[in-house]
Amino acid sequence: MLLIAVVFSVVVIILALGFLYHRNFSYWTRFKSVPSGPGRIFSGNFFDFITFKTNFGYHLKTIYDDEKFTTAPVVGVYGLYKPCLLIRDLDLIKSVLIKDFEYFRDRFTKLDYHHDPLGGQMMFFGDYPLWKEMRTKLTPTFTSGKLKNMYPLIQQVGENMSKFLHSQPMVFQTELRDLCARFTTDVIATTVFGFKSNSLENPSEDFHKEVRRLTYFTWHRAFDFIVVMFAPKLQRLMGCKILYPETEQFLRVAITQAIAERETANSGGEKRNDIIDIFVKLKQEAAEKGEWEIDKFMECLMAQAGIFMIGGFETSSTTMSNALLELAKQPELQSRLRDEIKEAFVEGQGVISYDAISKMNYMDMVIYETLRLYPVLPSLERRYATPPGKPAYSLKPYCDFTLPEGMPIYISPYALHYDEKFWPNPRKFDPERFSLEQKANRHPMAHLPFGNGPHNCIGTRLGMIQVKAGLSYILKDHYVRVCNRTEIEPKFEAKANVLQVKGGVFLEIVKDEK
Repeated sequence: MLLIAVVFSVVVIILALGFLYHRNFSYWTRFKSVPSGPGRIFSGNFFDFITFKTNFGYHLKTIYDDEKFTTAPVVGVYGLYKPCLLIRDLDLIKSVLIKDFEYFRDRFTKLDYHHDPLGGQMMFFGDYPLWKEMRTKLTPTFTSGKLKNMYPLIQQVGENMSKFLHSQPMVFQTELRDLCARFTTDVIATTVFGFKSNSLENPSEDFHKEVRRLTYFTWHRAFDFIVVMFAPKLQRLMGCKILYPETEQFLRVAITQAIAERETANSGGEKRNDIIDIFVKLKQEAAEKGEWEIDKFMECLMAQAGIFMIGGFETSSTTMSNALLELAKQPELQSRLRDEIKEAFVEGQGVISYDAISKMNYMDMVIYETLRLYPVLPSLERRYATPPGKPAYSLKPYCDFTLPEGMPIYISPYALHYDEKFWPNPRKFDPERFSLEQKANRHPMAHLPFGNGPHNCIGTRLGMIQVKAGLSYILKDHYVRVCNRTEIEPKFEAKANVLQVKGGVFLEIVKDEK
């Protein structure tokens, strides 16, 4: 009897899975106006995903580039277990990200707050009410005036970078992503956590190790992100978290201590003009208004510090090293940028001011072109939900399809940034694409390194200043060139959910004696 019961149970499970599989992965065949890819798990690439030969963000580009979909405004695709929609048309992308934001205000990626309390409260993963409150409270942190006050902290890290480079041999070979990561670690430490780090001199420093841990994609971490991004309801069952327990504990201790010390210092009238000062102010306001329990509000602030730590480190260090790689491959472009940098330092009598660094036009062009070739986030995602009292969202006139509740919506910046319709000879590094004239003649949705609309990256301005400062202090007295370990046509790490160059960026740094 036991054997019969087991066999019966297995048969029932197989039949149930077969039914669900057929229902979910034949979904798009029922909507002829929406062209679609094959209805198999992971969009027909199950083996490639589970062996990490590719990831979903990279795979979206292969779908986008498929000749069958060249003129299609949308394409039906499949995630881990449910149908999704890839949007290709730029005007429709603008509607999703900006014009009709109220329909697409949440991300599909969700974290279980009870299982991952800090990760679940990060703005990037939080539900709309939490996101809106934190976004409103923290947006003033990144105004031009606040960043100008914060800039001397970044400037000091830049000076440390310059001293470190001058302490090295005339010519030395190094992995640039690691060097840039140590620079951004020190910037995050001083602007977000309120203390001085020295990972440029001491790469084994605890803070640097915690930051690097979050962006090093092991097999286990890659699996965690697959669950979080495509099957968030399984997060607790699988034990998947965005933050390691050690990192969570580090955040709790570091932010609690930093705020307590700053409250004491600020009582004497001292101001450091960093993000901890903002946190102290927000904590005081929360206590006065009584809208939050202070312990819970502190936890929420710790979560935002965590997303600033992850986002500020990964995007900036990756962009800096990728820019240096492309500049090493085209010395004439590097010379033009170095001329702009050196002129700014001369005008500042040996220092580069916030106003000067903000006006570096060619630097902007180089960074934006780097972010086109190497968009750190290869895909953007949203979850569709009909607002109360509103009709369901129709994709007419693009196609005859009305979105069902909860459908994941995907946009591929990685694919858009290589589309020949918008970028002639897209694999060529050409900063002139971002001259004022060319930008004016191009659809703004063709370039989405920071997203767009209300959900765009809150730290874009700080990130840009950080990258500009890092490149300026590296290139003012040095230049980079390719070496025997340089991958001229780099490949990307398939295990990473962000665009990371596989194996690192190796270049020579040469002291300029002119």
